[in-house]
Amino acid sequence: METKFCEICKETKPLNKFERYPDGRIRKHVCKACYGKKYRAQQKLAMLEAFGWKCQCCGEDNPHFLTLDHLDGGGSAHRAQYASNNNEQIYADAIREGFPKDKYQLLCINCNWAIGQFGECPHKSDKTVAETIQEMRDKVFHTGKKLQDYSNNKGLAMGPKASHERAQENQLKQLLKNLGSTDVENLVASLKIHNGTLL
Repeated sequence: METKFCEICKETKPLNKFERYPDGRIRKHVCKACYGKKYRAQQKLAMLEAFGWKCQCCGEDNPHFLTLDHLDGGGSAHRAQYASNNNEQIYADAIREGFPKDKYQLLCINCNWAIGQFGECPHKSDKTVAETIQEMRDKVFHTGKKLQDYSNNKGLAMGPKASHERAQENQLKQLLKNLGSTDVENLVASLKIHNGTLL
């Protein structure tokens, strides 16, 4: 198998890891992975330069957290135009358009995600943290099933009755049957304590 040395990552790789001209010749001495990293870094630097290097909501300035946001909320529709769901095509379009400020803005990932999920960023909301927590608690409703008790250190409880409780109950029923008990269900019920835990 023919290989080639990448001058950036300093690794020897198969020829299919390098770009080729239509006639089959190798285009560069840089592998596709390193060239892709270079291209994405160029795109991000262009975006940061265009929007002032910080989140336009909270002021976050770490480049790893900063993303391109569609002001009209059209990011999903924009990505849907392309087969691959990555940001390179979105950034490329924004660069071609000259990063119009009436279409795009620079946000950190937290602000961007919050706007997408809740319609506004908490930084711009008048709600306090306590009000937000209370609003979340108000959305929790009772379904008629017993709430799980996670304080018993027996693992995650699933459904209205934890699987370990069902296993204990089945073991107890089998034991009582083996001892010759005829009224197994009532005996098991009488041994239960609060929250459905067996003695």
